[in-house]
Amino acid sequence: MSYVKRDGVNIYYETYGQGFPLVFLHPFSTNGYIWYFQTFTFARTNQCVVIDERGHGRSDKPQQGYAIKEMAADVIAVLDELKLNRAIFVGNSIGGMIVMQLNLDYPDRVACNVIVSSGTNLAAGMPAEAMAAFQQAPEAAFGALMEGAISAKTKRERPEILDLMKAQFSVEGNFPRYVFNAASADPGGVFNWNITSRLKEIRKPTLVLAGEEDQGTPVAVNKLLADNIPGAQLRVVKDVGHFYQLEKPAEFNAAVLAFLEEVVARKAA
Repeated sequence: MSYVKRDGVNIYYETYGQGFPLVFLHPFSTNGYIWYFQTFTFARTNQCVVIDERGHGRSDKPQQGYAIKEMAADVIAVLDELKLNRAIFVGNSIGGMIVMQLNLDYPDRVACNVIVSSGTNLAAGMPAEAMAAFQQAPEAAFGALMEGAISAKTKRERPEILDLMKAQFSVEGNFPRYVFNAASADPGGVFNWNITSRLKEIRKPTLVLAGEEDQGTPVAVNKLLADNIPGAQLRVVKDVGHFYQLEKPAEFNAAVLAFLEEVVARKAA
């Protein structure tokens, strides 16, 4: 098992394959397992680095310290440990936020970005009663959130995905309630993190993928990213919610591969 320690916090990572590095950053409350359908497919041509973010999975879970800037610095610590100068970053939800923060804080380490169902300043669109529900009955509130974050087709044809997402939240060893509370309260954490005015500073090639049925980070939230990141592409995906890489893995992989090939072709032109 591979860990890097940064400021006393152990960050777990796995690496597979050889070639130009491709780093996968998972959504809130999950862990690196969510990239199962991508890791080995892309490891045939790239070095795939899969990280469990602080507070999740096999990484340490401190009582505080869940600002997106902190989580971005953890990723750089992993890259430094592996002696990787630059990488392609793929991030879903909070993972996408970390990708954007990496572009702001460490632009020379970024080759290009794939941002999946993410956003910024999420608290602005969240009713106060929704956050109160998470405090009073977290599993029920999160379960309702997941119902709206997964497409109708996925729930009908692949119900195991909804069950998986609910289970990852409910297992304390994967994602303790105090981590949710600390991240939610952090001024720079998942809900309060706001880089709207700085999106224009992200200059690396960027693909934004949004599920048409995602009620967690709706299309409009992702469109805001694409409209303000110079040159960014937005693709809205039918019959998909918040987890494109799980709901339609083969299609997701093809979309990422096509984008990477386009970036390479553009540089060669």
